[in-house]
Amino acid sequence: MKDLLAEFPTQRLKPVDGLAVTAEIWEEAHEYHRQQQRFHALLGHGAGIVTGLDVIASDPPDTSVYIQPGVAVDQRGEAIILTEPLTYDIGNAAAGQLYLLLSYGESYPLNDDQTEGPRYVHAEFGIEVQPSLSGGSGVELARIRRQDRESPIFDAQDPAHPGPNEIDLRFRRDVGAAPVEHLGLAVVYVGGGVKSVRHGQGASYMARAFSRHKLRGRDYRLHVDYDISLTADLAAYTLVYLVGQGAFQLGKEEMESLYAYMQGGGVLFIESCRHEVPDGEPPADTSFYNLLSDLGVKLNELRPDHRLLVEPFLFAAPPPGFETQGVPRVAVSDEVIMSTYDYGCLWQGERRGGSASREEIRAAMEWGSNVVAYALERRQRSGQ
Repeated sequence: MKDLLAEFPTQRLKPVDGLAVTAEIWEEAHEYHRQQQRFHALLGHGAGIVTGLDVIASDPPDTSVYIQPGVAVDQRGEAIILTEPLTYDIGNAAAGQLYLLLSYGESYPLNDDQTEGPRYVHAEFGIEVQPSLSGGSGVELARIRRQDRESPIFDAQDPAHPGPNEIDLRFRRDVGAAPVEHLGLAVVYVGGGVKSVRHGQGASYMARAFSRHKLRGRDYRLHVDYDISLTADLAAYTLVYLVGQGAFQLGKEEMESLYAYMQGGGVLFIESCRHEVPDGEPPADTSFYNLLSDLGVKLNELRPDHRLLVEPFLFAAPPPGFETQGVPRVAVSDEVIMSTYDYGCLWQGERRGGSASREEIRAAMEWGSNVVAYALERRQRSGQ
């Protein structure tokens, strides 16, 4: 910091009539403003990543990583801008703990059109892998604990605990104004006659609770649209909430829309409304199982280590829902979450036989946040 403060500009050029504006005078005047800009960025925000610059593995995995466009500020306050995505090949030259760093640079003064006109200094950047963070002013984009020089690089299966040869983004320093990302949840009713708004209202209450908390350090706002048609543009939604209100069978166009949504990285959250079913399984359950079979989706029991149970809220098992009879279950595939708990009714304060307790409502809201977080993570993995 002492060396940095020694560079802080404490005087500026005062223009007067008749001043000869030589190249030296021009450079001095503009350098003052450049230094002020650098110190504002560094002392007001700090060195780190302003926006973007996500690092993802190649598909299929190899020794390369992809770096998305973005902006960073280095330890001297210089702004580093990547306007296009690029590929960086780590190659076979290094193993062990590696740090992927982005650094600032400038070109020599060049004449752009090879004439006698003015010369320009172009801002440039460099990307390198180093075995340590000591020295230099580079900005950390990622780190990788590489087992050997031939190891391919993977995206982290669990971003909170990256393993060997996986991209570790935990130590990146975000310094920009936190952007708010807007997500969509579509409530789609299938089966039955008159559509109940119960699950739509419950989803809205859950969305409001979800939007109060940060997810992986970022702010999100979840917006709910009621009674969306399956033939609409579902790709705009992070999560589609299918609510069964009676037996049903979808048409060809609706099936194709659901299939395209799942293939594009979307997640279906499936429940049947149990509010008007005094006992037994709602007819919509059978219709949902038939639908998933037709779509080629195979459901599995929810494992104790599944992402749904750990992020952002930790559960040992799915919390209670509206249903108190029988043995409710949650079954999952990569793109489908099917629940017989009926959280939609509990999200607006009801349990079978009476009102839900405050603790039951809170747990169900947190579970809903986990469902949205899972859908968001799958959408991000798909690159959508």
